[in-house]
Amino acid sequence: MSNFKPLILVVDDEPMQREMLREHLSKMSGYEILDFGTGEECMAVVKARKPVIVFLDYFLNNEVKDAMDGLEVLKEIKEVNPDTDVVMISGQDKIEVAVNTMKYGAFDYIVKGEGAFHRAEKTVFNIYRFHKLQDSAARYRKLMYIFAAGMILMIVLVIVLQQMGYIKDNPGWI
Repeated sequence: MSNFKPLILVVDDEPMQREMLREHLSKMSGYEILDFGTGEECMAVVKARKPVIVFLDYFLNNEVKDAMDGLEVLKEIKEVNPDTDVVMISGQDKIEVAVNTMKYGAFDYIVKGEGAFHRAEKTVFNIYRFHKLQDSAARYRKLMYIFAAGMILMIVLVIVLQQMGYIKDNPGWI
């Protein structure tokens, strides 16, 4: 059995917010959780490993002019690793900001506040459920193709056997 633990990254330039979210998520068993203060640190790990989820602050490093902001990091994560689900976290309660992040591929948008940690936990559960549903849909799609191919093969076989005279037009019980 493998000791592989899915990886979750927490990226926030506020150390207290980052630590509290990491601690809250670490209570969920089965995940390895790493946290970073900058988008550049996060991207180094995203390129080296494949995180399942990235919790990403919308505003990163307001003091450093050349630092990547959350939207730039989101775009780069989706470019490097499109299967990684990114959850944007921000103190902004503006619908335009949430819509803009979703447009670039964010899975969810969480407003920092009293219920943010509970919402983050629910989002991890929703992402897990979403991936299970995607796997089931892929399995059903594969089974549908196999069933369709079998039906076509059976129809062709009946036509060939009828042409060869092994199957009569009138079977006799009609």
